[in-house]
Amino acid sequence: MKQFDPSPSAVWRAYERGQDYKRSIGLYEQVKKNEDFVQGRQWEGLRVNTLDPLIFNVLRRCVNLFVAMMVSDDVAVSAAPFARDRDSDQTERVLEQAFESAMERSKVKNLNRMVLRNACVDGDGCLYIHFDPDIETGQYAKGDIRVECIDNTNVYFGNTASDEVERQPYIILAMRRDVDEVKTEALKNRRPSADINAIRPDGEGENMTPHEKDRRVTVLLRMRKVPGGVAFQKTTRHATVMREKVLPYTRYPLAFLSWDRRKNCCHGVSPVTEAIPNQIAINKLYSMYVQCIKQVAFPKIIYDMTRFPNGYSSEIGKAIGMRGNPNQAVLTAFKAPDISSQVLNVLKQMMTDTMELMGASDAMLGNVTPTNTSAIVAVQQATAAPLELVKLEFYRFIEDWARSFLDLMGAHYGVRRYTVTDEEGNEQQVEFDFNQLRGGEMKLKVEVGEASYWSETVQTVTNDRLVETGLIADPLLYLQNVPDQHMKGKRGLMRALRKRQEEEKQNEQNRQADQSV
Repeated sequence: MKQFDPSPSAVWRAYERGQDYKRSIGLYEQVKKNEDFVQGRQWEGLRVNTLDPLIFNVLRRCVNLFVAMMVSDDVAVSAAPFARDRDSDQTERVLEQAFESAMERSKVKNLNRMVLRNACVDGDGCLYIHFDPDIETGQYAKGDIRVECIDNTNVYFGNTASDEVERQPYIILAMRRDVDEVKTEALKNRRPSADINAIRPDGEGENMTPHEKDRRVTVLLRMRKVPGGVAFQKTTRHATVMREKVLPYTRYPLAFLSWDRRKNCCHGVSPVTEAIPNQIAINKLYSMYVQCIKQVAFPKIIYDMTRFPNGYSSEIGKAIGMRGNPNQAVLTAFKAPDISSQVLNVLKQMMTDTMELMGASDAMLGNVTPTNTSAIVAVQQATAAPLELVKLEFYRFIEDWARSFLDLMGAHYGVRRYTVTDEEGNEQQVEFDFNQLRGGEMKLKVEVGEASYWSETVQTVTNDRLVETGLIADPLLYLQNVPDQHMKGKRGLMRALRKRQEEEKQNEQNRQADQSV
C-alpha cells in the first residue's frame, strides 16, 4: 500500500491531476459557456456590424421553470433510533427541534435553490457542511452547523470515474481566499513562520481582476477517510495552513447532486448544453428577420436624376428644385415584396420545440386555456414526468446533507437544552447529550415539498372523518393528531381541555360521594 504523503506539494499534485481531468472533458469551458448563455451573454466575443444582435433567451426561462418546479422551502427531517426504548420518543422530539434550528441558522433551504440552479446550468451542485464553533446559540454550548455552496469546478474527487461521495479515496475542495485571512488562520493553527511566509498570492483563478489575483491565494482542503473518522488538511501550493486532524465523522461532510449522470464520470450533464445550438440559431434568425424588416418594410422613393439635379428630399415643407415643368415630375414609391411568413413560423416552432424538448411545455408554463381542469392537470403531470428522475435524485441529495447534519451534531453539539412537549401536552426543559448519537444507527425520515403538504392534508382530512363517524369522541385525542402548522395555539388549547376534563372528573367524583352519603 502506498504511504500517505501529507506535504503541500503532494496535495497540489493531486489538485493538478483533477484539473487535467476537468480540462480533458471540457468542463471549464462548458460551464463558462452555459453560464454566459443563461445569463444573456449570447453574442460574447462576436463582432457583428451588419445586423443588430438580438437575444431571445429561452434557456433562462427553462432553467427558472425547472428550479421552481423541483425546489421547495418545506423540508421536514425527523430522526429516531432504530432500537426503541423508553427515551426514544424524547430523543425523536429533541432531534426534530435540533434539525429545525440547524436548518434555519445555516439557511440550507435557500442553498437548495442555488444547488439546483447550479446542477441545471453547470451539470452538478455541491454543498459542503462544516461546524463553526463561533456561532452563538443562546446556550452554554456555542457553535452550530454552517453550509457552503461549492461550484463543481472547485470539487476534485480522487476517483473521477464515480460520483459516489462515500466511495472516494479523497476529496479536495479548492477555495480562493485573501492572503491575510489565510495567514491569520495559519497563526491560529500555530504554524511555523516558514509556512506563514510561504503563503503568497499565486496568480491563479478565473474571472478575476489583476488586483484580486495579486492578493488572493488558492487554499486546498483535502478530506480522506481514516480509522476513527475523516481526516482534514488545509494547504496552499507551498505551505501547510492546517495540519491533518481527524474528526469523528462517519461520512464525508459533502452532498453532491448531478442533473443527468454521465457514465464513468464524476460530473453530470446539463440540459442547457444540448440546447445552446438551438439558442444560437434562434438569435441569428430573429436578428436577420428584424434587419430585413427594417430594410424593406418602408417604401422607397424612385426619381429621375436628370429632372432633380440636387437630389430629392422628403423633409416636410422643404422646397425641391427641378428642371422642366413641375407638373411633369417623374418619381414613384417602390415597395419591396413582403418577407415570407415562413420565417416567423419557423422561429416560433424552433422556440416551442426547444422548450418542449428540454421539458418546458405550454402546459407547464401556463400557456393553456383553462377549459378543462382535469385535462390540464393530466397534461402537466405527463409533461413533468421526465423531471421525476431528477426530483428523486434531489430528494437523495437532501437526505445526504441531513445525515451529515446528524453526523456533525453527534461530534460537536455536546450537551444542549431543549423545550419538548410530552404526550400529555406539557412543556418541559430537557438536557440532551448528543454524544450518545455517535456510532448509533438512526432511522432518518425526510419529507420534501409536495409529499409533506400532502401528508399533512391527508392527516387532517382523515381526523375529521374519524370524528364525523364517531370513532374519535375525545376532543383531546383529535387535537393530538392535528399537525402543529394547521392550528395556532394548539398546546394551550390542549392544556385547557385537559384541565376542564380533570375538573369534570373531579366534580363527578364529588357528586358520587355526596350521593353515597
